[in-house]
Formats: sequence, C-alpha cells, structure tokens
Amino acid sequence: MFVPSHIASGYILWKVMKSSSWTVYPFMPFLLFASILPDADGLFSTTVAGHHTILHTPIFWVILFGGMILIQKWKKMEILNPVSLGIFLGAQLHLITDWFTARTVGIQWLYPLSQKNYFLFQIHPEKGQGSIWEMVQTPYFSFYMENAFLFWVEIGVIFVAMSLMLTNILYDKISIK
Repeated sequence: MFVPSHIASGYILWKVMKSSSWTVYPFMPFLLFASILPDADGLFSTTVAGHHTILHTPIFWVILFGGMILIQKWKKMEILNPVSLGIFLGAQLHLITDWFTARTVGIQWLYPLSQKNYFLFQIHPEKGQGSIWEMVQTPYFSFYMENAFLFWVEIGVIFVAMSLMLTNILYDKISIK
C-alpha cells in the first residue's frame, strides 16, 4: 500500500472510533503518523521486498505499546495514553493494510516464532527487487496496478477518507453559522 492510502486508512479509523480519554488530542496525529511509520525501514532497504523488517511485525509494536504504558504508569504521564494508543493502532492498521494489499512480500504475523510471510493475494517477490525509490516509477507502478481489485481498494480508501474529511469541513462551516 502506498503512503497516501495508509494515511487515509488511519483517518478513517480515527473517524469511526468512539471518543474516550485514550482518543483525545494528541491521539489522531500519532495515529496518522504511525500509520506510515512501519515503512521507515524502507529508507534503509535496498529493495522493495526487503523493506519489511522488525517494524513490519506485530511483536515490535506490542512491546513498544507495553513499554509506553509502563512508563505512563510509573511516571503518571496521562498524555502517554493517547500517544501510545495512537502509535499502536496506527502501526497495527499499517500491518493489516499491507497484509491485505501485499504484492511483493507479506507480513510475518508470528515473528519471531516463524518468519513465514502471510498474504491474501498472490505475491511476486521477484518484482520487488528494485529500490524503494523505484516504486513510483514504471515498471513497478504498472505492476502495482496489475491487480485491479487491490488498486481500486486503495483508491476507495482514499476516496472514503476524503469524503469524511470534506463532510467534516462542511459540517463545521454549517454549525458555525
């Protein structure tokens, strides 16, 4: 999944969540940031297929979330509740959407117990041997669009997020008057 789709899926998740003490500011900015954070490993990878490192495993984010909760309890820093939940949910959402839209590599759900890659649709690791920067160029982008269903899922996610955002903006303008 491309970065705009990850951010859009984070926005949709935020819009459907119930308000609580854990979802107050700064929950949403951290949720959106974390929805792309696992792809930071791509900055240091030589290939698209090789960029799924520890940041693309649930165990990393579970340990990070647990550590942040322990710090919150120890230091009594209530602000860490929305921060830690935003990071945890954003990263998990990233993994779920990558798993659903995988094209070159899956998600290692059971890492470190297993290094098996899980995916829903046929993947083509051989097509992910180019650099991460080649993802937005032909021929990778053409390959990315070969699975029309997954391509339109990503477009749909972006469309839904933009519709929700526009609705929110219009609602705010109407309620101000």
